[in-house]
Amino acid sequence: MKKIFLLITFVGLAVTGRSQDASFVVSAAFDTLLLGNQLEVSFKLENGNSQNFTPPVFEDFTVVGGPNMSSSMMMTNGVVNQSITYSYFLEAKEAGVFFIPPAKIETADGDLFTDPLEIIVLPNPDGIIQKVPRNTRSFGWDNDFFRMPELRMPATPDEKEVPKKKKRKTYKL
Repeated sequence: MKKIFLLITFVGLAVTGRSQDASFVVSAAFDTLLLGNQLEVSFKLENGNSQNFTPPVFEDFTVVGGPNMSSSMMMTNGVVNQSITYSYFLEAKEAGVFFIPPAKIETADGDLFTDPLEIIVLPNPDGIIQKVPRNTRSFGWDNDFFRMPELRMPATPDEKEVPKKKKRKTYKL
């Protein structure tokens, strides 16, 4: 009976101690883009060890920037989550509906592929510029560092405050 209990305990620990399954996904800042603007496309591997990343061929786009790679690892209560992200900045060559083909990454568990990603590029006769949304998590390293005004970053010329001169009061005796 004792051996069965130990066997069940070890099997249970092996199953719960195993990390989560690896996933490989693609994401874009926009699904619809105006011609002449840039698009950020990211390929993210979560909970897997990357061996070799093969990006897709961007036939209908010009690669303006990338590949940029970032990685993160987080351990919470003994559970380890890690991710690797490869990102590219693309610009469409012409208006139309385009697909970004799947990317491939080799892991210890085998090859993983992303899904194809549809991007709609619209004409832009007015030359409108779309801003790429940015992740703004900064862990306190922003303009108001831990709410300490003496450590604030200098203001831009538009935001500069002109210090007011204090007028001294004088009294005659």
